[in-house]
Amino acid sequence: MKTTLQKRFILMLAPALVGFGCVLLLRSLGIDPFEAKAMAGWVPVLFILAVATAAAAPIMVRTAFAHRMHLRRQTSEAEFYRFQRAILIVVMATPYLALAVYALAAPAFYLGGALLAMLYALYYHYPSEKRLAFDRRVFRVQ
Repeated sequence: MKTTLQKRFILMLAPALVGFGCVLLLRSLGIDPFEAKAMAGWVPVLFILAVATAAAAPIMVRTAFAHRMHLRRQTSEAEFYRFQRAILIVVMATPYLALAVYALAAPAFYLGGALLAMLYALYYHYPSEKRLAFDRRVFRVQ
């Protein structure tokens, strides 16, 4: 059975996947969704943001939570759930940033990097039962 966090993960991911499908459909029809040359300056910025939201930002959120909880003997379920939601929100920005890079017809380096960052974020931060149980032990959730 899927947990609430897993359902939230899927609901947050679905629009990005639909967006990838729409851009692919438009390109297959010969329609370019955006003027690539006019928006080319945004591609490196979006790439850096995608990598930051996939790797650096979740580490920052986790470190801040660990710092707040390090002197406590236990963490409440509500605090733990808020922490998991915060990580999920930060990580789920990555697919939308990768979609923007894809829609702008970016060079292969930026597109590949953004897609790899997206895959890393989705794989590593998926709220599986095993990962949630591990985090519950680490943060001593009641």
